[in-house]
Amino acid sequence: MSPKPKTPESITEAVSRKREAIVSAARTDKAAALSPYYGEALLTMEQYLRSQGKRCTVERRFVLQTLYRLTSPIDISALHQLVCDQCGSVALTTVYNTLELLVQLRLAKRLPLVSHGMTFFEATLGQEPHGYAICEGCGAIRVLHKPDVFQLIQGQLPRGFRPDDVTLHVHGLCGKCQRARSRKRQSKK
Repeated sequence: MSPKPKTPESITEAVSRKREAIVSAARTDKAAALSPYYGEALLTMEQYLRSQGKRCTVERRFVLQTLYRLTSPIDISALHQLVCDQCGSVALTTVYNTLELLVQLRLAKRLPLVSHGMTFFEATLGQEPHGYAICEGCGAIRVLHKPDVFQLIQGQLPRGFRPDDVTLHVHGLCGKCQRARSRKRQSKK
């Protein structure tokens, strides 16, 4: 029996729960070390903005700093909440525009994975190739560091080919969602 399609209300609730979980995890991990690549990223952003006659505002710095403190992908709304926690009220458009700038400068990456309607971003400097395990039930995303698959892919590339980006997405159900689905099936019998 295939899973029941989600209604817009249940998707909205799932997105809200996912966002709360991301923000909660990031808040409890405030002591997380800032990436050693943050200084390089900040310098790149400052130089670019200066060359364009723009200022590197406190808000832009907080967006960059928050992104380079995280160890997993984050969506715009959750990032916005974390930035506001640190520096007060910041417009969502400021966070969005700063992320767009960081993507343009290749200091951040917009992930082509979408979980429950959320698009994710992550810092790029210092990142080794990695993949993602995405639960279709709860929307949890787990980063897969250095999977052997990347070595296999590297061996298949034409000689002299240098990849700019490799993305691996594994969609399925996490153990918690599998158990919940199993309990639902058993209770219907």
